Amino acid sequence: MIATPAHQHHQLEHKLEITKRLEDLAQEGMLRDPLKVVILNLPDANYCEKRAERVYSAQEDARIQSCRGCVHNGLKSPERMAPEEIDAVIDTFAHQYGTRFVTINGRGDPFHPSLREATLHKICYGAEHGMTAYIFTAGDHLDEETCQTLARHGANIMISLYGNRFLDAGFFEEKHYRTADEVKTALRVQGVLHGVSDTVLAKVKIQDEQGIAENLRRLISTYQQSEHQPEPGTTRIGMNYVVTESDLGDQGAKVRALKHSANEHGIYFVCNVPFERERYDPVTWMRLKTMAEQYSDFGKSHSTTVDGQCQMGAGSGVTVDFNGAMLRCPYMPTSEGKGKFLDLTPAERDICIAKFREETRACVMRD
Repeated sequence: MIATPAHQHHQLEHKLEITKRLEDLAQEGMLRDPLKVVILNLPDANYCEKRAERVYSAQEDARIQSCRGCVHNGLKSPERMAPEEIDAVIDTFAHQYGTRFVTINGRGDPFHPSLREATLHKICYGAEHGMTAYIFTAGDHLDEETCQTLARHGANIMISLYGNRFLDAGFFEEKHYRTADEVKTALRVQGVLHGVSDTVLAKVKIQDEQGIAENLRRLISTYQQSEHQPEPGTTRIGMNYVVTESDLGDQGAKVRALKHSANEHGIYFVCNVPFERERYDPVTWMRLKTMAEQYSDFGKSHSTTVDGQCQMGAGSGVTVDFNGAMLRCPYMPTSEGKGKFLDLTPAERDICIAKFREETRACVMRD
């Protein structure tokens, strides 16, 4: 069982380490400095096995994609920066813009077998330049070696729950979730797979709930046992939950219990609204926004929200996409790139960054 830190109830909420450090930098005036870029977003190619996962929806009577609605479904990644180009980008931001954090987010699974080596290199090379890594994961490919490397370098981790709707408060009490085979057996017993042959079913990747839970428990346990701990009151692991109509339907019961359990175990918890705002009428959208704020630690809509802005995508942050294109936010389509970073002159880079810094919205994707 994952150990529970001994904290009083009113002290349960922990700030993510990157959040606390950003707040400190804000007090120093660094976030407002037009010559500084505190966060470098380095998302990689859009490789992700999760979009092949299927979960059964009783409401829709169909197998649906576990992460259906992901903003990057269908995004192609035909061209990637070479390792030496990535190093050159990190060198430039460290020496010219005083960058303190490198994030790997916004595209697929950073630990996909095709990306794992590059991801770990970004973490290690960034650390050599005084940059702390902030990584987003949905729980795939978190083997022991990967978890140890992350903990050793003090990487901040955000666990995405968007495609893992099965996870609930029982996760922290060693609840057994269903393996893919157990899901298939249950569906056959229920008659859901009537007429579907074993040959056809073998080609369907049913979500392995228990495997994902074990990966995430391994990650959390590794961090808890690491000798390299953050300062008191902060944590290096967070959970990101996207509120939907189902949460409105149960009046927040699931998310409330999950947040409480996460906080009890020293984990930062934040809620977001879906990306597809156009799918919702204004009243439902406001209810979702209200609920997301209610169940987010410290009332923050983003883990990097400081000075009223998400610092990754709307504040002191710049994205250099997997193909080298400069973007404002790592969740923007790569087609919106402002030119290849390494092809631009220093003056052209400064002009582009200055235009980015004119952004005043809290979030360029959801607002």
